[in-house]
Amino acid sequence: MTRKNAVRMFAILIVLGFTTFFAFQANSQTVNAFIEAIESIPSAPDTAPEAYNGPQTVKGLMNAFDAAYNQKFSKAKVIALCDGGVVYSSELAIRGEIDARYSRVEWLQMLLKRGITIEDFDDYRLYLTKRHTLAFLEDNPDLREIGFLGMPLMDDREAYKVAYIDKLVAKRVEDHKKQMERAKKRIESAKERIARARQQPNLKQVEHARKQIEHATKQLRRAQEALEHFQNPTPPQQPNRNMRKKSPYPPL
Repeated sequence: MTRKNAVRMFAILIVLGFTTFFAFQANSQTVNAFIEAIESIPSAPDTAPEAYNGPQTVKGLMNAFDAAYNQKFSKAKVIALCDGGVVYSSELAIRGEIDARYSRVEWLQMLLKRGITIEDFDDYRLYLTKRHTLAFLEDNPDLREIGFLGMPLMDDREAYKVAYIDKLVAKRVEDHKKQMERAKKRIESAKERIARARQQPNLKQVEHARKQIEHATKQLRRAQEALEHFQNPTPPQQPNRNMRKKSPYPPL
């Protein structure tokens, strides 16, 4: 695949958690851009719920999001663009290929066990498709050998998978902490606006600032609860043997 074709292909995709453009060099190998993306089916109906308030269990999450995930997306692609026109790429179908390699049930169980919470469809999409990036790293030893994406150097595939999950957890924790800080700043800023508006007085501005405080307080509370969840994550689920006949996926 040429660099031109890779960029053209990227243009039709939905970008996932992060698309990083950078220079990462080790052992004379320079990666200039890293892309995680998922291909959307244009005619797919938007059936995913806007939010999720159910239990943080594999069964609850799959009941809420899995059908919409299957209907909306066809395949995921991961690309690393290097100097000299070298392109590393991976493309796996959403159903079948990647599920055979990393079961959705087991993948979600690992994430929940480590304390990650999935709050909406975007979270579900993001974390299921992270399986494709792990497969990409495992299938490209040249990138593994330079510690690409800050991954440790190791040959044990199971240990490598655990280290990859560690990275996802660390990123999630950092995101929640940043969300808390942003919410606190919005609350303080709104309080200052209320104080100024009362001096004028301007009841409309006071009411608007109060709504901002209410919204930011909810965001702060969700981030705090999510961080607390890392201390007391979802316990492993007991297998349900009765699901084997009804589900295409491994039993919960």
